[in-house]
Amino acid sequence: MMGDDVSLHFKCKGILYSLLVKTSTNEITLLMVKALICKKFGWDEKMVELKLRYIPLIVRCDEYTTVASDDDLRCYLSSVDPQGCRCMLHVEVTASSTQPTAQVSRAEKESSVGVNYNDDEIGGNAVALYVGNNVEAEQEEEAEQEEEAEQEEEEDAEHEEEAEKEAQEMDEDDVTGEYRHNEYDEPPVVLASQYTEPWEDGLNVRLLQEFPNKKAVQRMVDKAAFENSFGFVLVKSDKERYVVKCQHKRCEWKLRAAKVLNTRFSFSIRTHHKMHTCSRASQSTVKKRKGTPDLVACLLHGDYPGSMETPNPGTIQKLVQTRFGVKISYSTALRGKNRHAYDLRGDPGESYKKLYCYLHMLEKVNEGTKTSVKLDEAGKFLYLFIALGATIEGFQCMRKVITVDATHLKNGYRGVLVFASAQDPNRHNYPLAFGVLDSENNDSWNWFFELLKSVIPDSSELVFMTDRNESLINAVAYVYPRAHHGYCVWHLSQNVKDRAFNVNKGVVSFYFREMSRHYTVAAFEAAYSSFEARFPYAAAYLVKTTNNRKETWARVHFPGVRYNLDTSNCVESLNSTFRPARRYALIPMLDAIIAQISKWFNEHRKEAAAGSEAHKLVPLVENLMHDMWKEAEKLHATELNSFELLYDVVAKKSDGTADPESKNYSVDLIRKSCSCRVFDFEKIPCVHALAAFMEFNTSNVDSSRYPMQLVELVSHYYLIEVWQLAYWRTIFLVPHESEWKVPEDVKAKKIIPLQPIPKKGRKRTKRLFGPGEYRCPRTANKRRKRQGIVWGA
Repeated sequence: MMGDDVSLHFKCKGILYSLLVKTSTNEITLLMVKALICKKFGWDEKMVELKLRYIPLIVRCDEYTTVASDDDLRCYLSSVDPQGCRCMLHVEVTASSTQPTAQVSRAEKESSVGVNYNDDEIGGNAVALYVGNNVEAEQEEEAEQEEEAEQEEEEDAEHEEEAEKEAQEMDEDDVTGEYRHNEYDEPPVVLASQYTEPWEDGLNVRLLQEFPNKKAVQRMVDKAAFENSFGFVLVKSDKERYVVKCQHKRCEWKLRAAKVLNTRFSFSIRTHHKMHTCSRASQSTVKKRKGTPDLVACLLHGDYPGSMETPNPGTIQKLVQTRFGVKISYSTALRGKNRHAYDLRGDPGESYKKLYCYLHMLEKVNEGTKTSVKLDEAGKFLYLFIALGATIEGFQCMRKVITVDATHLKNGYRGVLVFASAQDPNRHNYPLAFGVLDSENNDSWNWFFELLKSVIPDSSELVFMTDRNESLINAVAYVYPRAHHGYCVWHLSQNVKDRAFNVNKGVVSFYFREMSRHYTVAAFEAAYSSFEARFPYAAAYLVKTTNNRKETWARVHFPGVRYNLDTSNCVESLNSTFRPARRYALIPMLDAIIAQISKWFNEHRKEAAAGSEAHKLVPLVENLMHDMWKEAEKLHATELNSFELLYDVVAKKSDGTADPESKNYSVDLIRKSCSCRVFDFEKIPCVHALAAFMEFNTSNVDSSRYPMQLVELVSHYYLIEVWQLAYWRTIFLVPHESEWKVPEDVKAKKIIPLQPIPKKGRKRTKRLFGPGEYRCPRTANKRRKRQGIVWGA
């Protein structure tokens, strides 16, 4: 103490301060001390609450005593040791219950820390403030306050500098191939404010997650921004990086993606602060972002993955508004729909450039696969042929009937997709080869069949079923001279019915198909005579268009064995199955075809292995025998020759004897023949052969001859073990492009893409006007109003 002045030392927030009260001890009150402390720091007394404590000068006392009244304060001031020293006073600051402490900084300019006021300014009871032994700490606090003020004024500039600095660091990392450790640390925990809790952006990405290109990252961010109602600003976007942050300056959300080293287009996530510290309510003060075609395409990718069939633009408008709360125009919905289809189809130009590498990998993963590409003199694509090794090997277990047809591509380029397919014994499609030709002409068909002949040689057992395309007919006759060629009955019936007049054309088509499927010559000739009499014009056209060659369409006159096949429905169903794929680019289309064939192989492999050992025939033939067995028991079979197994089969009477008025059928079990000719053509026992089979096993029960098995009467192609062999191999898909290992000589081969089909109509020469633009009105050649002439004026 100096005279009547009182010196107080206190500690607040870990720093030592002093007060000099120029008044006597008896006049000092608790409110005065608290007011002086608040004045020292520039605090509003209404905003804070101060709590004063000290340890009394009592032996073995370590507990604090609280100064709660003026008497407590006088007790503290009067407690001194023999040297005249007073104990340390501790001041604790807490926020007032009525106002938050965040508003304390309003009086920074009025703070008296480190300043001594004159008596004229503060009166007789003034307090002189000074820092005792903590001058450096006080100076640091002043520097921090000044720095915070500067940061608030220059916040925008600092954000820009920070973004540029991160971009430069990222460039250095990408060049060296190394990543900074702090780039992968989780963002700091953001303390929740009293108004809004931090919330996630809904991106669901992880650090170092890769994307095929920068466009994919942009679409992902756009979709999440619309779904979770937040906006963002673009900090940096170029070929090497993509940096965005929240549009609110104080929000911590940020995402940075950069190009992956030694890749062409791939991007990966380098920094992601997923928590937003801003409020969604403030979005109303920000200009709403518009929906784009990319947003529509991203939505369709998620809701209709891999599907070309999407809703109409009107429905897409409602879907976008429901999902994202954004209104889009009809044209935006249409452009997004088309972009979704384009993303599925892929880039046609890139498909042609990668074709050789793709075929190399296809042959590598599927042993025995045959592929070939033909270019024209200028190096442009002409033809493509693919025959998978699994199907080539499995065809040995198939009936030797091949259907061939072509269908037009819908990917904006000229060409046709060609299929050569067989049918397995259970009547499933079995694709043998497929390819792409420029069109259906003699050169293209000859080239395709020459390559097909390299994997399926010419044979008299071989049968081709096609439509009546002239180039196709000539190619089959030229390349496969020993094979038999039949016309599709369905296509021919559609042509024949159009030449009939004054009749129901559907009836004409039906009668023609029924006539072509008769098994006996007598039945066919009777039906043909009736057809000529009822439909003379259609019959005349039939003779003219087939050159009167009935063996090309009539089953009874066909020289080969075509079993139940008389149409090209196998390849027609393939054309329908791959209708969406025909709109893809070349390589995506091939991927879709191979994936579907692989799926069929897996399904039929499991189906063939699902039966029990007791079943020897395929399910289709097994069920057919089951249905005919009941009818066969109603027939009467008589053995004619026990050594040659010849039988006569007629209908039974009610007493079980033969009906002499019914038609007789001769059955030869050794030669697998019946006079009805069904057994001969189908290679499956007819109902008469089943009756003879029952008679043979019944009459030889007690003899030394072994009983005949039903499987002995069926062609070996219908045995279930042969059916299993057709699907035993696995068809593998071509791996992702990043896993391709292609020799340099294959990479060096180049293919020039075909020219796209030009759009119909007159070519546009003037550009379309953009938004806000308008066509200037014509000033010349305007038609003037008709000027009336006043006669006699």
